Amino acid sequence: MKITIRKVINSLSVVVGIVAIAFLFTGHSIFVILGYLSFAAVLFLPRIIYRRLNLHENISNEFLDWIEISFSTVVSLSVLGYLWLFDTLYDYDTYVHFFTPLFLFILFAIFFKATTTHFKIKTTKSDIVLASLVAITSLLLFWELLEYFITIYLHKNMFFTIGEPNDTLYDVLSGFMSLPLASILVYKYSDWFFDKFNK
Repeated sequence: MKITIRKVINSLSVVVGIVAIAFLFTGHSIFVILGYLSFAAVLFLPRIIYRRLNLHENISNEFLDWIEISFSTVVSLSVLGYLWLFDTLYDYDTYVHFFTPLFLFILFAIFFKATTTHFKIKTTKSDIVLASLVAITSLLLFWELLEYFITIYLHKNMFFTIGEPNDTLYDVLSGFMSLPLASILVYKYSDWFFDKFNK
């Protein structure tokens, strides 16, 4: 049986879903369980976008494979963190909050360009970088505010932040530090990225 990226992603989603179900029977918070179920579902997001927007006209299946691998890596960083690495590996949380926005910035830029190409909207490198900055900054701030609200007001330690009053600030700063690097990478190497659209 041939192993494909699609099958690997499907299997990874099933494994994360099983972990969520296992947590249901081990007394974990409902927020943790819903978080893992969200991780399991979000793994299909690149594929859904690819199909819904008919991006096969501009992006090859092989390039979609690399996008799915990158996106799954981002999700896996958080999944592994919540399983044990946040507790055991020094400053793992900082690495996650630095590399996750970096990867998501690049992935958003790719899909933004693919979408504008699909709808025949002319964009420049600066447009792509600016749109990605706005999207990822908004997502970063939204997530950290959600994390802060759940931890402080609902008293749920699902983010391992109780006892660390400055965690939200450090997370935001880590994420913001990745944005200049991501902007430079997208601006400098956008031609290489977007040349991959051609089959």
